[in-house]
This record gives sequence, structure tokens and C-alpha cells, in this order.
Amino acid sequence: MISLAVISLASLLYSVDSSLLTVPQNPKISGGVNASLEDFPYMVSIRLKALESSTGFGDGFFCQGVLTSPRSVLTSSDCVLNGSGPRTPEELGLVLGTVSRTNASGAIAVEPEQIWINHDGRVAVIKLAREVLYVRPVVLNEFQQDGGKQCILMGWGANSTDGKPVETLQEVYVRITKEKCPQNLICARADKENAGICLWDTGVPLLCDGSLSGVYVGKPNHCGIEIEQFASVRAHWDWIGAQIAAANGTNHRSAIWCLLIMSLLMTMQNVTLSTQYPTMNK
Repeated sequence: MISLAVISLASLLYSVDSSLLTVPQNPKISGGVNASLEDFPYMVSIRLKALESSTGFGDGFFCQGVLTSPRSVLTSSDCVLNGSGPRTPEELGLVLGTVSRTNASGAIAVEPEQIWINHDGRVAVIKLAREVLYVRPVVLNEFQQDGGKQCILMGWGANSTDGKPVETLQEVYVRITKEKCPQNLICARADKENAGICLWDTGVPLLCDGSLSGVYVGKPNHCGIEIEQFASVRAHWDWIGAQIAAANGTNHRSAIWCLLIMSLLMTMQNVTLSTQYPTMNK
């Protein structure tokens, strides 16, 4: 009965307002493995259009983001800032629908319309110029993550300090750690040595229990150090919800309630790493 209720409630929510629910020889995000589009359809490749148009598809890549609703993408504020201030929407191009950085087959290109930045939280929400249909947005995770919990991150960053962004989206397992972790951040270390964040991994999402818990902040100049820091979705829940609501033209309170209900549905269905992501051998 619970499963039927969950399915019915989820269907009702989506029908009411769907916008709220929501290469190198070793091509790996330092120590990662190839990821599939089926597992991470909401991954967004952020590109500089000037480089993309002058050198070729994929050459403008420099950051990651995640689709949080049909009209919004969440990323790190470092992805939308340059040395002199915020980037303009016209500078950026967003690509979804593919795990390949350079193969345009099946790719969905979307133009940004507006950018909101939370400087203190080091996160940003990009409003899209049009809805992205038939692509499942990521579910946001409002829960505190306990130390030792296994999570996963994915991105197109390099696999070495002298490498380039990889061809295929990579995923790697990490564990939450409370060791020397600043307030309002989530800290994690890879399950194995020489694995984790590398160059061009700014904006990489951290997924726990199959939903978005954090976003990597900063511009890494290293690969696979022991502990990495992520902006916490939980710590900036209200701000993120408000920007998603604004992007979709909906009420802030309605957006927050839908985010809460989706988190509850996720818990009721017992969506865990053990069912979605089989534990990898260390």
C-alpha cells in the first residue's frame, strides 16, 4: 500500500506542477569509472561559448552543473564568476542529454537567461531560456549526512594534474567525513587512493542516497587529495528553493513544500546506495 501511495502522490505532484519536482588512455575523473546517462540524466556540461564556437564542440567545457527543474541548473558560484565579476548569460552554453564531452549526438543545448549567485554559500542557480523537457531533474537532499556514509560524485574533470577534461563522464565513490569540516560545508574523501576531485571538476555534484547533497566549490589545482569540500544543499535549502521557484515562475513556498515532499518520498521508498549504486570494492 505504501508503494502505491508513493506512486500516486508523485504522479499527482508532477501533474500539478512538474517544474517544481524537482581522451587520455585512462579516461577517469581521478580514479573514477565511466558513468551512464541512465543513472545521471540531469548532468549538465557548462561551456564558454566563445571557445566552443572557435575550436569545436566540447572545447569550451570548464564546469559542471545539475538540472534541478525544467528551467533551472544548480552549480558552483565559481562557474559563473570571472576575475572581474559575474559572467553574463550570453557567455555561457549548457549541454545536457549526453555523457560525452565532445560528441554532439543526442546532446541538448540550452541557453541561460539569468544567473543568481549566493556568494556566501558559493552556489549559483542558472535560469534557462526554455524548459528542458523529457529530462529527469535531480532530487535535492535536505538531510544531514553522517560521517562514514557512502556517496558518489561525477564529472568531466581531468584524471591527472597535467591532463585535460576527459571524454566520458566519470563517477567515483566517496565517504562523508566530519574531520576538520567547516560549518555549512560537506566534506568527503574517496574510497580508494588517488581518486576524487581533479582539474576542471568545479561544480561537480555530490549525491547521497541518490539525491543531491552538495556541490564542489573552488577551482582545483590538484587530483585526488584526501578530503574535498562541497557546498551543502541542506545549509542553503531556502535560497536554492527560492531561485528554483523564480526560474519556474512559481511560488517559493510551493517550491519548498514540493522539495520536502520529494525528499519524503525518497525516504519512504528506501532509495539507498545499496539499491542504486552497488558498493565498490576498496
